Order: sequence, then structure tokens, then C-alpha cells
Amino acid sequence: MKKSIISFLTISLFSVALAFADLNTTGEGSFVETNSSAPEANLTLENNKTEIKKEVAKILSKSLGAEDGNKTEVINMIAEKVAKTETSQKKAPNGETLISVIKEIKKLNLQRSSLLNGGDANASKNELDAIDRNKAKLFDRLPFAITQQDMDIESIMSYAQNKKNIQTTLKKYAKKQSSPEYVNASADLEKMEMAEIFYTSLMKIEDMFVNGASRSALESELSSTLLNIQTRDFSKLNDLKNNLSSQEQIDALESKINDLKNDKQTYDEVLTYLSRNSDLLASSVVFTSLNFKSVIDYINDKIPFKLSHVNFGKLILITLITLFFYSLRRLLANIIYFVFKFFNKSFSLDSETLKTQVVGIIKRPMGILLIAYSVDICLSIFYYPAPVPIKFANLFSIIYVVLWAWLIIEIIDGYGIVVLGNITKKGVRKDIINLVVKILYVIVIIIAALLVLKRLGFDISALMASLGIGGLAIAFATKDIIANFFSSVMLLFDNSFSQGDWVVLGDIEGNVVETGFRKTTIRTFDNALVFVPNSNIMAQNIKNWSRRKVGRNLKLTVGVEYGASTAQLRKCVNDIKEMLKSHPGIAQSADTALNSKDFRMRYRQNMVSIDDLAGYKSTMFVALDSFGDSSINILVYCFTKTVIWANFIQTKEDVLFKIMEIVEQNGLSFAFPSQSVYIENIPEIEANA
Repeated sequence: MKKSIISFLTISLFSVALAFADLNTTGEGSFVETNSSAPEANLTLENNKTEIKKEVAKILSKSLGAEDGNKTEVINMIAEKVAKTETSQKKAPNGETLISVIKEIKKLNLQRSSLLNGGDANASKNELDAIDRNKAKLFDRLPFAITQQDMDIESIMSYAQNKKNIQTTLKKYAKKQSSPEYVNASADLEKMEMAEIFYTSLMKIEDMFVNGASRSALESELSSTLLNIQTRDFSKLNDLKNNLSSQEQIDALESKINDLKNDKQTYDEVLTYLSRNSDLLASSVVFTSLNFKSVIDYINDKIPFKLSHVNFGKLILITLITLFFYSLRRLLANIIYFVFKFFNKSFSLDSETLKTQVVGIIKRPMGILLIAYSVDICLSIFYYPAPVPIKFANLFSIIYVVLWAWLIIEIIDGYGIVVLGNITKKGVRKDIINLVVKILYVIVIIIAALLVLKRLGFDISALMASLGIGGLAIAFATKDIIANFFSSVMLLFDNSFSQGDWVVLGDIEGNVVETGFRKTTIRTFDNALVFVPNSNIMAQNIKNWSRRKVGRNLKLTVGVEYGASTAQLRKCVNDIKEMLKSHPGIAQSADTALNSKDFRMRYRQNMVSIDDLAGYKSTMFVALDSFGDSSINILVYCFTKTVIWANFIQTKEDVLFKIMEIVEQNGLSFAFPSQSVYIENIPEIEANA
């Protein structure tokens, strides 16, 4: 209960801290105060916005032409964006625009091309690495920049006028295509048209993100634009270059062509990056599908007071979502339990006991998974309408993979063992069922590892291919290293021993310190540190003294003198047996794995000998064993409950004292090695003497 309260307070504090964080970097979607109490001002603002949209649409229609349906859609989007920018009540200071990010990437690409063309690869390697790191940082800022695009009416008018001037120049010099004016205008128009394709696509991406488009829709738009960019060539400009007369004009056109190639490379890289992260760009689907924006606006309308930089709608919604997911974890665990019980009704344990244990098994991983999911949704609310930063989205995707794998393994370990145990009752071989369980564990872990590697940016296909023929040469050269590595993996999966276990490996005995990729470290009892290659361990027997729950062997031989009667011996044997049965430190027949608190033990009994697997021994024998040279021997064979050496010594000492008391009480004496010498008198010898 105490841990639950602490967990809840931690989550609540996180939500409040998230809500009151400084939001200068989130632009229009941040916790900005809205003047919802002034309907007349809002009406005027909306009228102005409508007028601006009409004016911008008129300007663009003249420049681009509105006869094409796609162009009409683009014109309307641009007009909406300009009107929204012009009527915005707050513009983020020092805001980073999409165009500025793209320009920085173009600049870095130019620097990279210059270094590569320099010819000195070694000298420029560090510089290339630095450029790549800077580009990666810019790419991470792209999603936010896309959703924060601003367009003012002056820029649109200037753009429309420039394009109109270029088109006029082309018409004017259409019959003089070898003239510098026509060639330069053609290059400028190519640059402008390619930029139109690129930025129009990003505007669509922004609109799709805000409206909660699916991942497939985003990928379709990005793929279409990427194909359009990649198929553009500059062959016409190269043909025009051949018509130029002066070298200066040729160099100028060559420079423009190189600039176009750099633009094309930059657009290609940006679109490829966005396509690769399209699932992360679709993170606002939950926000949009649940209409959280309306909820936030409704709450803000009902709040009677306003605070700067605080959006109470987002704050309250984040708190409610946190509470909801925190309370949902036990409910979902119960639902899974009842579904499981419905399909597997043959439980031999008490239903309440079973319910408590099976729900407890999955409640922790499910609780952490729900908390992670609630934080993810809260981040979407926090950043909306901007996307959650790629680094956070990547982090949560990895967390989800790990948590889902953990949850599935716990379900297999809890519910699965019960189901598979019942299957064995129908005649299925136990070793096959054991193999199935181990394969399930391995499959879950491998899939989770591959998904994590993919999310970290590794090419899984290339990784799998590299394990083929190309790896044979390396495998032969490093066969000992590989053998030790795979042996360590097998040791971990076999779970033959763990850190701290008392083991015997051949002639080496001691405690396991660590199992590494190549060797296992053993600390012997005389305090020496021994390193054993893992491949050697797999090739020999392993004796693990620590893998026992109850039962450390106590074997004694009690020798009494030959003067003992049969009745005395029988009573002595019975007394020792009764003493052992009532001794608190001696294992009894009731000390078995089936009586443990873990309900899964009962179902594992159907697959393996559970007492031998878990390490429970309670065998007890007290019997007359043999007639020795100097004593009649009574065998005492039993197991102590403790497996700890110090406690075992104390129990053994107490048993020995009690056996001594029993021997004395029955009038017997302990025998010790002795010899009797008999001298016989011979009459003939005495007479002769």
C-alpha cells in the first residue's frame, strides 16, 4: 500500500511538473492564454482572417493558376496558413522556422561535398563526422519545425511576383534559348518548382499531423513526393549550357546546377528521414481521435481565471489521464485472469488464492506499461499541436518493446505454466512441453532484441545477411572466441548456476563470481580466483550445491558394544527415529515443493519431478546396519531442513547430543576399536613341565 501511494504521488508530481514547464519552445500549441471571454474580439479576428484568406488566394491564383485541383488545394492551404500567421495573437520569439532548418542542412551538405571533393579523406574525417552529427541534430528538429510553419503575406506576394517575373522572362526570350536571360530564368524556375513540390508536401504533412492522419497516409504522401523529387533531372539545363558562348556564363550556370543538385539531395534526405519516422509523426492520432482539443478548450472556457503560460485545460487533462491509467492496471489484470479462467477451468487450487497470485504476477509489468503509456499520451497533450520530439518518441518505442516482452514472459511464466501443466495430463510428453516453454522465452527475447535494434537505427536485414556466408571466414578465424561466447549464452539459458552459487567444475570448487562472454570466474574456498573458459564448462559435469531448497545430508553410524540385547537395540533404534521425526531442524515428508506457496509448483509436477527440480529432500532411515569388528552399527540417514553450512553444523551437533542421551538412557555403551586376547591352558604341556 505504501509503495502504491509513493508511485501515485511520483506520477502526479511528474504530471504537474510537465504542465507547468516553460513552453516557449512549443509555439502556438503551448500553454498560451486564450481570450475566450471576449467573443466580440474573436468575431473581429475571424472576419480579418477570412479577408486575408481571400486576398492571398486571389494573389496565388494569378501566380500559380487555379485550374488544377491540386493547385487549388495548395492555394487554400497556403491562404489558411498566411491568415493564421497574420492573425496570431502570439508569435514565439526567436522561433526556428522550417526554412531556416532546411537552409542549415543545405549548408552542411555543401560543406560535406566540398570536403569529399578535396581528396584528403584522412584530414577531413573528423570534419565529416562533425557535419554528420550536426545534420542529425537538425533532422531531430524537423518534425517540430514542420508543424510550426509561419507565412506572412509580404513573403507570399514577393514569391508570387518573383515567379511571375521568371515566367515573363521565359516567354520574352522563348525564341532565344541560348541567351543568358533564358538560361538563368530556366534554372531559377527549376529551383522554384522543386521547392514548391517539397514545401507543399511538408504543408500537407503538417495538416495531416494536426488532423490525426494515419501512418499509411503519411507514408503515401511522403513516398509520392520523394519519387517526384528523385525523378527530376537537369538534362535540359545541361543542354542549354552547351548553347552558351562565354566561359563565365557556363560557370554561372554550372554553379546553379550544382546548387540544384544540392537542393535535390537535401530534399531527398529530409523526405527519407520523415518517411523512416512516419510512425512517430503519427503520434497525435490518439489526441485527435479522442477529440482532446475540444476537451481542453471546454475546460479553459469554464476556468474563471487565467494565468500566463498555464493552460489549465492541458493541466487538468494530464492529471485525469494519469489517474485513469494508474487505476486501470489492476482492473486489466483481473480481466486477463477471468479470460484465462474461462478458457482453463480445471484449477485445483483455491480460486481466491489462485486469483491473488496470478494477478500479482502480471500486475507489476502491466502497471509499468500503463504508466509509460499514460506519460506518452501526456507528452502528446503537452506538445500538441507540435509532435513529440523524435528522441522521446524513439525512447518510448524502445520502452514499449521491453515492457511488452516483460509482460508476455510473465504471462507465460504464470498462466502458461498452468495451461501446459494441464496439457501434459492428456499424454503429451513432458520433455516436449519443457522445450516449448523454453522456445517461447527465446522467441520473445529475440523478437524484442531485434525490434530494439531496429529502433536504434540498425539495419536488421543487413545484420541477418551478415550472419551468412560472409561470416564463415571470421568464424573459422575466431572459433575459440565464438565457442566461448555461445557457451556463455547457453550457460545463461540453461541456468546451470548463478552468481554466488557453490559449484564443483571438475577439480575446481568454489563460489561463482561472474559469468562473462568468454570465461566464468570462480572464487575457491582457499580464496584463489580461478578463470574457467565457458566452452570447458559446457564439456564437463557441473555440480551445483546451492540449488537446493530443503535438505542437507546427515549420515551417521552409531556403534554400540556387543553386550547389547536385542530389546535394547530395538528400543534405541525407535527412540532415535522418533527423536528425528520431532526434531525442528530435520526435514520431514511434509517438506516438499508441492506444499510451497508458489502455485505453479503444483502444475510443474505434471511435467518434471518437482522435488528433484527444486531441491527438496526429506528421506529418513534409522536401522540396524551391520555387525562390525568391534561394534554393532546403527545407520542414521536423514536431511536437515537448512542448507546453510553454519546452521547445518548446529543442527548436526544437536542431533549428536540427543543420540548420546538416547544411547545412555537405553543402558548401552558406545563401542570403540579393541582386541581381546584369550590364553588357553594345554594339559600335556603342563604335565611335561
